[in-house]
Amino acid sequence: MSQEKSAKERGGPKKSSRSYFTIIHQDSDLIVADKRAGVLTVPIPGKQSRNLQEMLSKFLLKQKREALIVHRIDRYTSGLVVFAKHKRAREKLVAQFRAHTPERTYLALARGEFKEDSGTLRHNLELTRDGFRQRVVKEEGTPAVTHYKVIERFKGATLLEVKLDTGLKNQIRVQFGAAGHPLVGDRHYAASEAGAKLLDRQALHAWKLAFTHPTKNIRVSYEAPIPNDFEYAIKWLKRASKTSKKEG
Repeated sequence: MSQEKSAKERGGPKKSSRSYFTIIHQDSDLIVADKRAGVLTVPIPGKQSRNLQEMLSKFLLKQKREALIVHRIDRYTSGLVVFAKHKRAREKLVAQFRAHTPERTYLALARGEFKEDSGTLRHNLELTRDGFRQRVVKEEGTPAVTHYKVIERFKGATLLEVKLDTGLKNQIRVQFGAAGHPLVGDRHYAASEAGAKLLDRQALHAWKLAFTHPTKNIRVSYEAPIPNDFEYAIKWLKRASKTSKKEG
């Protein structure tokens, strides 16, 4: 198999200020955005890092609204995030996420081959002070439940549809790593990915999101297109797998 090309070597387009997020939907109660990888969901106290909440609040100035945090995804995870535009909507949305009723569907590229077409990962996780990492513990900790389904198998990696029952920090990344299938590009949780060039971040995309609208009381659902870097990784793995089969 040929060597993976880095994102820099691929010569991808430079990001403009407009490319950090895309508005998928907005109404008088909420705004759903497709966040680019590398952008924080919310500010870090004492730091000036670019974050989605502040950018959306600036975007909403003309509406005399601000983006109120409901949930978050990791900095280097791309995809859907919903913010409320007023306190009443936020309270109702937050209550749903605490009750784990929204349907959160991710796309993930995990190392290795999965024998089963679907499965469930169950672990107890504990947040440590060492880099604010999650770790798997046997008895204490918070239960984490993640369901997965195989979409496509490649040589040495698998494309998965992943759904959360719970929504802990770094949950998907930690659980797949504990199962022996770290996410492609996840240098934070997998030392084996330190030299990986296929992606400059973990191969995780918040693909679909469904929840009950806070005022209309109807089920709504949204989808974020697969970002270019993630799509490139899938195509590269597909080509490499075909080449390997021909050589074999």
